[in-house]
Amino acid sequence: MELFTSEGCSSCPPADDLLRRLLQDQPIEGVEVIAISEHVDYWNRLGWTDPFSSSRYSDRQSQFADAFGAGQIYTPQLVIDGRLQVVGSDWPAVRRAVLDAARNPRASVAVSAARSPDNRRAVVRVAVQDLPARAPKSALHVMVAIVEDQLITEVRRGENARRRLQHDAVARGLASIGSVGETDREGEFARDIALQKEWVPGRLRVVAFLQDESTRRVVGAASASLK
Repeated sequence: MELFTSEGCSSCPPADDLLRRLLQDQPIEGVEVIAISEHVDYWNRLGWTDPFSSSRYSDRQSQFADAFGAGQIYTPQLVIDGRLQVVGSDWPAVRRAVLDAARNPRASVAVSAARSPDNRRAVVRVAVQDLPARAPKSALHVMVAIVEDQLITEVRRGENARRRLQHDAVARGLASIGSVGETDREGEFARDIALQKEWVPGRLRVVAFLQDESTRRVVGAASASLK
């Protein structure tokens, strides 16, 4: 799951809360929910600058809009497997979409991460095997995100003024570290990632997923704590 959200949007906190419950409780039998919360920046001009926002996530949301053929973006938007979209706070719709996505075959993805002794860097390793027989023929990017849980903001202005907001799985960084699918059906990848001093080591996790270069669809994912 990729949740496009903003602290400047009054409709977003219920979606943030639902995402947190999905991650903590894993309430859908037979399904492991793996999620990233991506804070967009286009709400920042309306009174409150979201400290977790980035134009890269706004651009990523626009890429999904182009892939869906809708050309429209909104918050809170939840994108599931890169091919389904629902309002992020609509639990019945989210559950239906998750069950739909769970029927699709998936690649085997394993991810691990280890911090340096000074907490300034982490080495992330991803192993990919068993691509589905009907996996896309174009490149599948091996995407890696560093996410942080238990982030709290006292919002002072904007639509959520005087509210205390909590977020989990907030994207601190997102990048491609390689690709499979065009020639190789499996592979092992590693990336040395800088960790910023404001990130709390004990609250960091790493998420890895395979995303089709052309359709934006996701065919495998995994997550691990950043030890």
